[in-house]
Amino acid sequence: MTNARYTTVAVVLHWAMAILIVGQIAGGFYMHGLPNAAPEKLALYQLHKSFGLSVLALALVRLGWRLAHRSPALPETTPGWQKLSARAAHWLFYGLMIATPLAGWAIVSVSPKEIPTIWFGLFEVPHLPFFGGVEDRYAVEEILEERHETLAFAILFLLALHVGAAIKHGFFDRDGVLRSMAPASRNAWLGIGAVITVLSLGAVYYAAALSAEGGRRTVSELTITGKCNWIVDREASTLSFAGEEKGRRFEGQFEVFDAEICFSFLDPGASKIRVVIATDSAATGEELRDSTITASEWFGVKTYPTATFEANGVTRLSERDYKAAGVLRIKEYQQPVMVEFTLDIEGGEAVAIGGADLVRTDFGLGLDDSWLEKEKVGLNVRVDFEIHAIQAD
Repeated sequence: MTNARYTTVAVVLHWAMAILIVGQIAGGFYMHGLPNAAPEKLALYQLHKSFGLSVLALALVRLGWRLAHRSPALPETTPGWQKLSARAAHWLFYGLMIATPLAGWAIVSVSPKEIPTIWFGLFEVPHLPFFGGVEDRYAVEEILEERHETLAFAILFLLALHVGAAIKHGFFDRDGVLRSMAPASRNAWLGIGAVITVLSLGAVYYAAALSAEGGRRTVSELTITGKCNWIVDREASTLSFAGEEKGRRFEGQFEVFDAEICFSFLDPGASKIRVVIATDSAATGEELRDSTITASEWFGVKTYPTATFEANGVTRLSERDYKAAGVLRIKEYQQPVMVEFTLDIEGGEAVAIGGADLVRTDFGLGLDDSWLEKEKVGLNVRVDFEIHAIQAD
C-alpha cells in the first residue's frame, strides 16, 4: 500500500491531457471519414491542429515537471516485472505525446497544399523548417500521414493497457496507486477545468470568427478608379471557371471582381476593358480545394492578391458577336488572351456573355510535378463571364 501522491500540477496535466488526447483521436477518426466536400471538414482540421499543438505544448511542460519532481514509488509488493513495465509505459507515453503532434505538424509543413495553421483563429503557426528541399511532397506527406495514424493507434493501445493497469491497482490490488493520481483537492479540479475551459473557449472563438465576415477583400477595395461610360452591376454579374481534377469536372467562381468598361458601339476599336479579380475569392464549394487554390503553388494570394485582364480595342464579328484581344496577368506571368462574347444593348443596359480557354501552366498555376503527373489537375481551364452593365449619364 502506498499513501504517496502526485503533485497537483502533475495531476492537472495528467487528466487535462487525457481528455484532450481522447478527444483528438476521436475527432481525428471522425473528420477523416468525412467527404472532402463536407463544409465543416476544413474547420475541423484547423481545430484538430490547434488542439494537437496544445497537446504538444502541455506534453513538454509535463515532461519538464516530471524531470524536476520524482513520481511516487510503486508499493514494495509490486512484482519487479510490473515495475519495469510501468516505467517503460510511462516514458513511452511521453514519447508518443510529443511524437504524435509533431508528426501532424510535419504533415502540414510538407504538404504541397500549404494550408496555414491558425491556432484557434488567433495567430499563424509557422511550418517546420525541415522540408524546404523535399521534391516529392506528396510522397512524403503520405508517409507522414501513415506514421501519424500509426502513432495514434499506439496511443490507443497503450491507453488501454494503462486503464487496465489502473483498474487492477484500484479495484483488485487496492494498493493506493490509482488514488495517487486522482484529483484530491479543489485546486486540482479547478486546474483541470481551467485548462479544458481555456482551450474550449479558443474553439468557440475560432467558430465565431469563421461565421463572421472577413478574410476576403470587399468590392470597395477593388473598385477601379476611372471614368468610363459603363457601370458594372456587380450583383448581377458573374465570373466563373471550370476544370478537371482526377478526371472529374469541377466548377467555381470568383466572388469578388470589378471591371472598367469604355465601349463605343460606333467605334469598337477605340474601346477599353480592364477587369481586376480578387484571387482569394475563388470558390468551388469544396473547402480543401479552395484552400489549395490560394496557396503559393497556385494563386499565391499573399503575394499576388489580384489578377488583371486588359484589352485595348474590341472587334465586331457580327451584329451581336465580338472578340477582344487582351493580356491576362496572374502572379508574375502574363499572356495574350482572346475573349469572345455576345453583346446585347437595350435601353441603356448591356449584357455581355462570353469566355476564354486557358492553359493554367501558362500562368504559373500548379507547376510542381505532383500536380502535373497523370494530369491530377487538368491543364485546360475554361473561364466564362456574364457582365451586366448600365450606361453612365
